Amino acid sequence: MNSLATYGLTMTLAATLFAVSTSPHADPVQDLFNDLDADKDGKLSWQESNTYAELKTYFSSLDANQDGYLTPFEFGVTPRAQS
Repeated sequence: MNSLATYGLTMTLAATLFAVSTSPHADPVQDLFNDLDADKDGKLSWQESNTYAELKTYFSSLDANQDGYLTPFEFGVTPRAQS
């Protein structure tokens, strides 16, 4: 998948969660990542991605290093600035 398609998927995921986010400081992509990360190991496996059909379709394209997991960075989570 090219970077434009990856960006489109990330924006779709973000828009979906933004609509239901109640916190003004929430990161909807991070929230989705956390929700999908069933074992809370900080990465998404292929099995965890199966709960979200859109992600399952693009999993291997998003997995930049092809290790079988999506890290927050590969998923599109924006690092938060340290305060």
